Amino acid sequence: MEFRILGSLEVWTGDGRRVPSEGSRQERLLAALLLNADSSVPVARLVDAVWDERPPATATRQVRNLAGVLRRRFAEADPDAPPVLLTDGRGYRITLTGHRLDARTFTDRLADARREAAAGRAPAAVDGLRAALALWRGPALDGLAVDADAPGAVALDELRLTAWEECLDLELALGRHRAAVPELTALVADHPLRERFTGQLMRSLHASGRTPEGLAAYRRIADRLAEDLGLDPGPELRSLHLELLATEPVRTPAAATPAAPPEEAPATPSTPTDPPPPPPAQLPPAPAAFVGRATELAALDALLATPPTPVCAVSGPAGAGKTALAVDWAHRVRDRFPDGQLYADLHGYSVDAPLAPHTVLARFLRALGVPGDRIPTTPDEAAALYRSLLAGRRLLVVLDNARDAEQVRPLLPGAPDCRTVVTSRTRLDGLTVRNGARPLVLDVLPAPQAVELLARLLGEHRVRAEPRAAAELADACGRLPLALAITASRLAAVPDRSLAEHSAELLDTDHRLSALQIEGDATSTVRAAFDLSYRSLPAEARTLLRLLTLLPAVGIGADAAAALAGAPAAAVRPVLDRLATAHLLTVDEPGHYRLNDLLRLYAAERRSAETSAAERRAALVRLGRWYLHRGRSPAFLPAQPAADHPGLPRHPDHPGLQPGGPHLDAWAEVARLAAEASTAATEAPPID
Repeated sequence: MEFRILGSLEVWTGDGRRVPSEGSRQERLLAALLLNADSSVPVARLVDAVWDERPPATATRQVRNLAGVLRRRFAEADPDAPPVLLTDGRGYRITLTGHRLDARTFTDRLADARREAAAGRAPAAVDGLRAALALWRGPALDGLAVDADAPGAVALDELRLTAWEECLDLELALGRHRAAVPELTALVADHPLRERFTGQLMRSLHASGRTPEGLAAYRRIADRLAEDLGLDPGPELRSLHLELLATEPVRTPAAATPAAPPEEAPATPSTPTDPPPPPPAQLPPAPAAFVGRATELAALDALLATPPTPVCAVSGPAGAGKTALAVDWAHRVRDRFPDGQLYADLHGYSVDAPLAPHTVLARFLRALGVPGDRIPTTPDEAAALYRSLLAGRRLLVVLDNARDAEQVRPLLPGAPDCRTVVTSRTRLDGLTVRNGARPLVLDVLPAPQAVELLARLLGEHRVRAEPRAAAELADACGRLPLALAITASRLAAVPDRSLAEHSAELLDTDHRLSALQIEGDATSTVRAAFDLSYRSLPAEARTLLRLLTLLPAVGIGADAAAALAGAPAAAVRPVLDRLATAHLLTVDEPGHYRLNDLLRLYAAERRSAETSAAERRAALVRLGRWYLHRGRSPAFLPAQPAADHPGLPRHPDHPGLQPGGPHLDAWAEVARLAAEASTAATEAPPID
């Protein structure tokens, strides 16, 4: 079946028949479930979605009745379709297995288009964005009041506008200014306070030889902002306004009339030229608290050695301090690069779309003194001009937060005296193979350096007063610099709180990730950092990562992971390697992986939210059977499950177990299921 929410709510069968609507309460229930497709929605939330306020005393029973009616309605409309509405724990879940949802298709097409843009393939990215936008028929859930889940619909509408903005940015980068004017005029009329649309319209009009109209568009939004909100336009729009005021109207190539060259050019007196722009100095401030990393700094120093290594690709997990390392080293050696330093956050892992190489090239070219109207509109020509300008210069380039090698390659200088440092959450093996980059993997801090970072951030007096608690606190933070910085910030706000008390709070695995966040700053959280890495994974890698948290052992073997996934080991090993490349798993030795504590907690959260109880049990049954077929009884199970915190006392019967902890519970569950599976031992073949 096909569900459509990008506009009015519609349901269609696989053979193209529309399923008629049968009442607003059914539609509101269905809308709430579709906004959370493939996730369980508790009945209490569904009650809020169906009734705006004051639900009746029988609301829970009515929701269950409505769910039953929906099931019958779908089954009667398309008897051959797989089940779509499932009971899941204390709620219900729409499963898209065998079905389609236009919102999911939209986000998939958007992700594909963003990858094309990040790789510098602007025309393909535009085609993909247009295909994604073509799915929309109006505002999300148009005409249906869904107050309880309005944020989901609002988020979809916002994502649509963002995709439209990204599409038009690419269209303008391809020189399609004149064609974009009608579309942008309508968008500005519909969204008069959205500054990005107005800026795009101003650029399009300016490039089409209609600068006065572009200035008028600025005046309209400035007046509207002042009148409605008492605000001025943002700095980017104000800067664009000044740029248009200072520039003669640009004539497009189609409108320009080429002048015939004179037979003899008369001699003209020389005129003074503008002074050259100063060397770019774009590095962010050096990190205030930077400790250790002597080995990694020495590896970066190899960029300056003879013979030199022109590129170093720093990779590591979210929050490990890759940017801090790159920026700190760049400040240490900036005097070695008299022609300046260029820096760009490529937004490879960000709530914003990854920056297209052409966008970054345009910024770099402006920093190198190229006027905006002389920047080539094609990525290849812009990259060629960039390399030409850097020829003969000694300049340092820092490319932070890269998505992949394709995003980085056009930004690499060709000059032998330039150096480039790239940071990414994933190993950029392509840069090593094709561009001679030196790989540098950044792990969490060693224990002494983690405590030293706490002392720098929190004050040495507090750490010296409670050295043991400080060490436990560092371990509870996984020795991850981001987690340590968040913890220090929270402790600094309550100077009377002891480190031991805060450490005890963090050792509570049910609330540890919630404790590692800054109030009022949704981006400064360990959970948000991990989420960006997780969302970038393909679906099969996300599924496997969630299932791996069911394994109670520290080490993760490829065969055991294959048993969990219910797939051959040969098919699962590339997925494990993909997780390792993204630094979501650590490779201990070939075929054996490890999931660190904080990532395990995050992945377990995603498992609870996205993997049904039935799927979890099925995976554990497969794992128990696999262990059974590798030995003769559940006693064959390995004896080294993971421990939450190395400093805590061990279980008396099993040195690797925490008494009463979640890993002991998981281990006992695997053993129980292995015993339960023994009756089917002759029927169930082992998973290879």
